[in-house]
Amino acid sequence: MRLPLRTVWHRLYADFLLPSRLDSYRRLLERFLGAGYTVISVESIWELISSSQLNGNARYLVLRHDIDTDPATAQRMWEIERALGCHGSYFFRLSTVDIPLMKAIAASGSMASYHYEEIAAVAKRRRLRSRDEALAHLTEAQEEFLRNLARLRTQTSLPMTVVASHGDFVNRQLGLPNWELLVDRDFRRRAGVELETYDEAVMGHVTSRHSDTLHPRYWIPGSPELAIGRSEPVVYVLVHPRHWRAARSVNARDDLGRLSESIRYRTPTIRSPR
Repeated sequence: MRLPLRTVWHRLYADFLLPSRLDSYRRLLERFLGAGYTVISVESIWELISSSQLNGNARYLVLRHDIDTDPATAQRMWEIERALGCHGSYFFRLSTVDIPLMKAIAASGSMASYHYEEIAAVAKRRRLRSRDEALAHLTEAQEEFLRNLARLRTQTSLPMTVVASHGDFVNRQLGLPNWELLVDRDFRRRAGVELETYDEAVMGHVTSRHSDTLHPRYWIPGSPELAIGRSEPVVYVLVHPRHWRAARSVNARDDLGRLSESIRYRTPTIRSPR
């Protein structure tokens, strides 16, 4: 399928020409703070909810970062938050793990944990083409998740009881998100996971949800500042470093890597004759 020229241009601009928007990020947080919001991590809002201490008269901004790429920009965002007295959650893929940064984030009172994608990883490795095929390999993905999570816990000395599913093109192809891996409660207990960020236990308390996106739209469904005007009590904001600063070399490697993965995944498997 051929993409419209405008779409291609927007992606190229976002990846290689976009000026830093980190000042805009700082101003966004300052507006929430000025409106009386407490800026906290997913882990902290979960602790308040699970202990029945969520204050119905307070306002919360739940701040989540998915570090799909570019830990360096993630660090700059964390430094902005730290200077403002804000806290957030940072979820790192295996490809973006930065152990010293994760430890520093946690030591500052924010949260660092795992942005997992084992269903997609197994599907790409085995070239699984359907939801049923992927579900047939769910145990393999779960065991891989356990190994990866255990290794990260050992490397960081962090509990990582709250984790976040990453979305990959393969998940869209299969119609199967990575969080399906944690639906089974027995497996979740075995993994020592208390919360998946998409769990209704937290999302059911969110009154306004926002995610950043590519230039020129920037926000889906709209700017979080709209929630301030509505005096929303629990605002959930998901951000990705990539949408705030064009790290050219990082983006080039990621684009080429995804293209290579897509070609390998879609190339028919050659089977030896019996």
